[in-house]
Amino acid sequence: MAFEGWILKINNVVFPTRLIAFESLKITPNQIMDLDPYRDAEGLLHRTALPHTATSIEFSTTPLFSADIEILNRFITKENRVQCEVEYWNPNTSSYASGTFYIADVPYEFIYVNEEGGLALHKSIKITFTEY
Repeated sequence: MAFEGWILKINNVVFPTRLIAFESLKITPNQIMDLDPYRDAEGLLHRTALPHTATSIEFSTTPLFSADIEILNRFITKENRVQCEVEYWNPNTSSYASGTFYIADVPYEFIYVNEEGGLALHKSIKITFTEY
């Protein structure tokens, strides 16, 4: 499938690309997992590569205003932090791929709060998706 202009969908909803600081975007597709790798007495590595591979996706957001945080919170709900379906652009295959992921907990840090106007500005937030 050709690139359609989006990078990430969570539960079939496109994540707003304007919230992604693109210089921070890292997609590590199809990471090989090992079962109990070890080094023997001669220092040789012994690996049992598993058939299932897992992708990780991480990025930082741009600095976020209160309205942006509300949009972001629609995607990083408690349920999605436990398990969500993610479609993403896979640079290895130049196509879209999908999998079941969880989202790491997200810390919020403030840059500025205007008490009178109800406006807050947040630092960029690092968001990490890990495939099951």
